[in-house]
Amino acid sequence: MIPLPTIAETIDEIVREQEPNFLRLYLNPHTACTCLALDRYARTTWPISRDEDFQSFLANSIEEAISGALKLLRCHRLPTDPDATGLILDPADRLKGFASADLTSGDRVAFLPALTTLSGPLDGLSEAAEGPRINPLVLVLSGDHLLDDQEAALRRLIQRHAPRIITCVDREALATIRSGPDRLVRRLIPDVIVFEESFTDHAVPFAAFTARRSIFAPWNRPGKGTFHSTTFQPNTISARHFLEVLAHTDPRFHGSLTVEMRRLHDDLSARGEAYRRHYNPGLFRLIRAAGFETRDVRTSGAFIVVNGQPIYDVVGGVACSIRGHNPTTYVEETTAPELPAGPALEAELHDRLQTLTGLECVLPAVSGAGAVENALKLALVAQFPRRHVLILKSGFGGKTLLALTATEKPSYRKSVGPLYPDVHYLDPFAPDAIQQIEALLERHDFAVVQVELVQSVGGVRPIPEALLRHLDEGRARRGYLLLVDEVQTGMYRTGPFVRSRALGLTPDLLLLGKGTSDMVFPFALTLYSKAAADRVEARSPGLVDAIHRRFAFEQGYRTVVNLLRLAERIDLQAQVEEASRTFVGALESELADHPNLLEIRAFGLLIGIELDATRGPRKWLGKRLAPMALLKMLRHPRFPLLAGLCQYEPNVLKVTPPLDAAPDDLRAAARTIAEVIDAPFSRVLAAGLGGLLQPSPIQRKESDEHTGRPAAELAAR
Repeated sequence: MIPLPTIAETIDEIVREQEPNFLRLYLNPHTACTCLALDRYARTTWPISRDEDFQSFLANSIEEAISGALKLLRCHRLPTDPDATGLILDPADRLKGFASADLTSGDRVAFLPALTTLSGPLDGLSEAAEGPRINPLVLVLSGDHLLDDQEAALRRLIQRHAPRIITCVDREALATIRSGPDRLVRRLIPDVIVFEESFTDHAVPFAAFTARRSIFAPWNRPGKGTFHSTTFQPNTISARHFLEVLAHTDPRFHGSLTVEMRRLHDDLSARGEAYRRHYNPGLFRLIRAAGFETRDVRTSGAFIVVNGQPIYDVVGGVACSIRGHNPTTYVEETTAPELPAGPALEAELHDRLQTLTGLECVLPAVSGAGAVENALKLALVAQFPRRHVLILKSGFGGKTLLALTATEKPSYRKSVGPLYPDVHYLDPFAPDAIQQIEALLERHDFAVVQVELVQSVGGVRPIPEALLRHLDEGRARRGYLLLVDEVQTGMYRTGPFVRSRALGLTPDLLLLGKGTSDMVFPFALTLYSKAAADRVEARSPGLVDAIHRRFAFEQGYRTVVNLLRLAERIDLQAQVEEASRTFVGALESELADHPNLLEIRAFGLLIGIELDATRGPRKWLGKRLAPMALLKMLRHPRFPLLAGLCQYEPNVLKVTPPLDAAPDDLRAAARTIAEVIDAPFSRVLAAGLGGLLQPSPIQRKESDEHTGRPAAELAAR
């Protein structure tokens, strides 16, 4: 048998083929094939009706997938369910620290209310079966842990409570269920099935949850397509490696899908239909509207090339881009013999990050939301019995269950509670914000205060410095920990490695993400002080080790260490600061005193451009103005570009180009943006309606001249 490709070999194929990795506007054949495989696994493992398709959501970890599965089922609760408690049966203790942490004092810190975990021998299952209402039930199956020794108690629980069932399987458990004798866990038809990291040999962050399309219905409505999404999904690296592992570990099953998978690669309409049915219908509609519904999409550096048309990417995976798509030297650099491995690699990362941030300890994660969750868990354990959390409004912590603590936006929290209860939200821009904080601190013993120095999703708005100073100084008086979220401002995005250091702040906890991936490998980091680490270890020994084991991907560490070495070698901070001056200077020159522009807010290469939608016919479009402007930029005749907008303030365009952006490209991008902002209202409206009613100019008939041409060469043209 041909050996299974390593993750470095999978990445090398992606880079050489210039295949999009973190690009949502891509009808990704590997995503379509992965979701097709998960659909077939569900249909052929459990006695499930063949009349309804299964739809999947791709995640980065078992925790993200189970969190999403719980959110999905909470959207289907019956009137009798609000007082129900979810129960996780985890005999192998795979989810230590997911819902709660046990302390040496005998206390328990609950991160997710209305959710109980039984692990190890599952003592208490019989009592739970006879107790209050249970819904849903989560079965975490792995290896030999298939709950055969608990069949009687489990059967009693199912009969009495009739809960919705989430069945989580690793590769070995699934194989045993499929081929072994008839078992209760096979006869129990799950509502949601979770597949975890073993399906990629634990080489890359991967998980998924799969359910019938009727269960996904609340998330398939317009505006809900990214209700549980993370920046790093969908991606090519995880899906492609999943398919590679599948071909080696389950060749008979993979072979049964070969004809269908080949069709999804070769037939664009079949791929689109599979994407719509088995993955995300809303994202499929967006891809079609943008004109990216084509086989010929390539990415290299700062450019996406669609049917031969270079498009300058100033979204970059939403601030993931350090040096653009598919860095050509990535594999060579991260596999170089001079890069250490194992403990020595982690030690170098710790040393470099301590020098750059002043924080001694590092815990890995696989998304920004994961880093947020790790930080909140550490803070709540270190500070026990303090339980209160202070969050600044208009911030964004993520969409997983605990990360929603730091995401105040009501639309993300609707129908998915109960969430962490002891949280308080405060408007940092209120004239009396400091007085409000002091009043809260008088009433409650806060465990942690979380802030984003620049609220990126909230309009690229900086938190007032006086408020930051007050929170920093208040730690000594009030005893809370200060958690600074630099997922979008860190990794040199605003110039310095982290903005907090430039402001003279050394928080107790600090988050990094997005840029840690180098647009290749999903990764994030939680940094924290030695003092906090000592308190966590004394109160909940093993918690940090359990989280570390789940997320300590060697390729993630290699990616970050390589980036830190590169940044030091080329003086990346100076490059970003110069690029920011170039871009903002060009924008200001083009748009001086323009009536349609309210403000440009720039922090290095994290830039917000606020449009005026309050006057004249533009007022009629309201929140639809910026999306239509983005479509017009995408269709620009001379220098088309892909820009973004802020989720909370959609009339603020968001620009996050690669940190090594070329000056000429930045000036050309500024001209495109200025021309669109300056365009008559009728042209902006026509561009927006055109995106909905007719194909984009870039969605023309593919030709031999363009197919397979390197993206960098086309961009140079």
